Amino acid sequence: MTTTDTIRLLILNNQRSEAERLISMLHASGHPCRAQHVESEEALVKLLQEQSWDLLIGNNDTTAPTPQVAIKQIRRLNKDVPVILLYETDEDGSPFARVEGMRLGAADVVDVDDDQHLLLVIDRELANREQRQARRNTDRRFREAERRSQQLLDSSRDAIAFIQDGLYLYSNESFAELFGYQNKDDIEAMPIMDMVTSKDQMRLKNFLKDFMFKGDEAESSSLGFTGITQEGKETHIDLEVSLVTYDEEPCIQFLARASATSINTNNEELEAQLKQIKWQDLVTGAYNRQYLLNQLDHIIDNVDEKQYYCLFYIELDNFSERVKNTFGVAGADLALIDIATLLRAKANTSDTIARLGDSTFAIISPNVKADAAVNRAMQFCKDLEAHIIDIDHKTLQITCSIGISLINETTTSTNTVIEQARAAMEKVIAKEGNSALLFEPDAPKLDFKIDLASAIQQALDNDRFRLLFQPIISLRGSDEEYYEVYLRMVDENGNEISPNHFLEAAANMSACTKIDRWVILESIKMLSQHRAKGNKTKLIVNIGRQSLCDESLVPWLGVAFKAAKLTADSIVFQAQEIDVTNHLNAAKQFSEGLEKLKTSFAISNFGCSLNPFNTLSHVPANMIKIDGSFTTDIQNNNESPETLIQLIEKLNSESKITLVPFVENASVLSTLWQAGAHYIQGHYLQEPSHGMNYDFNMES
Repeated sequence: MTTTDTIRLLILNNQRSEAERLISMLHASGHPCRAQHVESEEALVKLLQEQSWDLLIGNNDTTAPTPQVAIKQIRRLNKDVPVILLYETDEDGSPFARVEGMRLGAADVVDVDDDQHLLLVIDRELANREQRQARRNTDRRFREAERRSQQLLDSSRDAIAFIQDGLYLYSNESFAELFGYQNKDDIEAMPIMDMVTSKDQMRLKNFLKDFMFKGDEAESSSLGFTGITQEGKETHIDLEVSLVTYDEEPCIQFLARASATSINTNNEELEAQLKQIKWQDLVTGAYNRQYLLNQLDHIIDNVDEKQYYCLFYIELDNFSERVKNTFGVAGADLALIDIATLLRAKANTSDTIARLGDSTFAIISPNVKADAAVNRAMQFCKDLEAHIIDIDHKTLQITCSIGISLINETTTSTNTVIEQARAAMEKVIAKEGNSALLFEPDAPKLDFKIDLASAIQQALDNDRFRLLFQPIISLRGSDEEYYEVYLRMVDENGNEISPNHFLEAAANMSACTKIDRWVILESIKMLSQHRAKGNKTKLIVNIGRQSLCDESLVPWLGVAFKAAKLTADSIVFQAQEIDVTNHLNAAKQFSEGLEKLKTSFAISNFGCSLNPFNTLSHVPANMIKIDGSFTTDIQNNNESPETLIQLIEKLNSESKITLVPFVENASVLSTLWQAGAHYIQGHYLQEPSHGMNYDFNMES
């Protein structure tokens, strides 16, 4: 869950006003939420059974229901809803409330006045919950994979058996038939030696003893012996032997290939050649990509706290331009062979060298610590830079960029290891290459707001704001053409920054009003140009809480519309529900002022407050944009659309124009149409773009 995802929140609190304060605080800190105030145990049970919830926050002195009852019901219904309790600090600072709260089963207990601590706990618990969900999904996929594997084992033409403590733990029908048994159950739990001739029993015992002694270091081996069938006849058996895990138990696998049972061949030299071809890069002689992936899988599956590895991701700088385009494919191959030879000369004997791509090599190195890995990589950069490559009597020097990732007991994915090393390598390339860098996760940007403050001021001074437009499509055949206006800030490198990242900093420096007025003027200017071409387009422009409370804004709008010779009804001004709820009087005055100008007011993110329709009784709003979490839950979480349908129907009964955002696929369209939604918006229809270029005639 990202910080911009809507939190589905249950609140236990005797005072509704405190619940509203909590919701407001979360929204102000960039944690949008859809909250429900729980007023009885019956209501809690109903909410838990009918909907999914991310979090429950309650005061430890709540009486209806008590935190103890809430936690009990969450456990009884087997719901993954972490509980955070708030308490008032005792005069003596006693930790009693914290201890008792956590004994009840709360994930944490936080001082009711410490909002910053609460936000950190919320982020942690949401991340933990997401990890638990991922774990559950992984467990389900794992169980499904185990079932499929068992089916494949049972139906395989290859003869397969698993051995533990000298007994057959499992065998498939093909293995049983190898010894003349009609049913695989006949040999399960049978001693191995009962099916081996006496002359081979000692050799087989010693082989299995040595194989088990090697443990995880044991490699797949071949084994041949004379077996005894059910009828007592002797038959020669050739097996591949490996260590595996079956039914969560370590054991030895016997495998007789179907082809091997019919064609008995012992050409070890041929097998070695085939294996070499399978795992070798034909150009450089290094291992190929598949071999490297297999090795990483094996290492990650078996690494423990005492082991550590490094992956070096080596990208040859500008290889295509400098080598392939100059010397051709044949010359490029010669250069790669030369570089691979240099790699082998500089690598340790325990290193695994592989070619990952056209100009990419990788090295797995065991028992190398982070600092030593960086030093080794930097040294190789110097060695390669000093190395002279001879191609058809022409010399060439080339450099490389190296990214390094660490493999230890916390590593779980081969793809993650490779992507981390690749990300580090790309950072090196971004700084002109010929260096090495260890992957490090991005640190929290504690000084982000300070940096943004200067960036916002520079954007205001140098006109580095941009507008995007997303079309809003009618489900009722209306001729109205709407776009919603979105704001982006452009940094010094030309990258667009979302308002989610800079509006809080703008509010802290009292720049929101100035930014909103820039957006309004730019929207009026661009809409005037667009309507001059014969279009009847209208815009929905978002304003923040500072502009909502600015009494001078409405008169200023009147002047702006007259100066642009634009009718006032061509722009709808939209504010978030949380801002309207927190500033009801200001919102009412602003909405009434817009009515006098003959323009409209809209409320966005509707449906998240504890009593959203109470807001509508105070503030006249023509258009209501429902919070996107309702649509997201239906599309991504397979939740029932009943809550959204009821919300739309109630809005329609109050003669409001309803807009449903975040429509990401066609599956939800019929539900929205039947519910009576007027307009829809989302990436499924069109992403925000720099121009008003949507063809509304397609929808007619």
